[in-house]
Amino acid sequence: MFQKSESLDLSIVILNFNTREVLLNCLRSVYEQTSGINFEVIVVDNASSDGSAEAAKKLFPQITLKVNNTNLGFSAGNNKGIQISQGRYVVLLNSDTLLTKNCFEKIVHYLDDHPEFHICSPEVTDEAHNALPMRHWEDKPIDAVYRILGLYSFSRDAAQMTGEGPREVETIGGQCFVVRRSVFEQIGFLDEAYFLYNEEDDFCRLARKSGFKVCYFPETSLIHFFGKSTHLPEIREKVIIETYRSDLTFYAKHYSLFWNIALRCLYKATFMLGVIKAFTKQILGTNTEGPDGSAALKLKLFFLETPSMKKK
Repeated sequence: MFQKSESLDLSIVILNFNTREVLLNCLRSVYEQTSGINFEVIVVDNASSDGSAEAAKKLFPQITLKVNNTNLGFSAGNNKGIQISQGRYVVLLNSDTLLTKNCFEKIVHYLDDHPEFHICSPEVTDEAHNALPMRHWEDKPIDAVYRILGLYSFSRDAAQMTGEGPREVETIGGQCFVVRRSVFEQIGFLDEAYFLYNEEDDFCRLARKSGFKVCYFPETSLIHFFGKSTHLPEIREKVIIETYRSDLTFYAKHYSLFWNIALRCLYKATFMLGVIKAFTKQILGTNTEGPDGSAALKLKLFFLETPSMKKK
């Protein structure tokens, strides 16, 4: 479990993969916008090739740096940082974020004053400080259907976020995921079967089943620059493949056999339609979608060996 004893208010774990300048800006904001609490910053580098780890340590020698030999993905990478953390609270912070207005001090003090909550997220905004949609309820099979078909409406997420003040929710986004140390001690770390995506919903489900409560705390916020790591051209294909694998892992763990079969079949149908669409565009000379619209990738996904449907 934890390799070090609890001795600080907050451990800030930042996972990085080839986002050098974005990471440095994030770290700069952490140190400029965090005061009034005892904290540490743990940067976990997932085998970056852009000098991220070296630059971070040079400019911010006070950080704890953990460098992985390979890209372990989101869950396993963050777990490396959680294991060596010393905070009463641990926050998993995306590298493509900027802190504002000492938000972590506000979150720590709120959770100290409200012991009924165990997992928390602040409001997350874009660069113009407009609130970004964040799903606050557990993903259901029908949500998966809409997502596979490309029909999922984030406006529904935004509408569900209406209301004033902190409140209990079923799940929160993973851009800034604050967790009491005691939750990890009871239910364990993130499920490493997820390379990318679904891990926050999975973790919140397990926590809630153990009696822990999840809180949305819009009294403070941070800025998120969407897709700075997941849309890098050199890894886009891997992101798409691992997202598919993570979806199937999530279905197997939380949905019925009927929905597992139905959602897998729906995925296969969309892949084949994607192949037809991509070939048609190639013939017409209009194929400009990159990896997301690649016929070769759609075929690879169609025939990809997938996780078992047996519940874990």
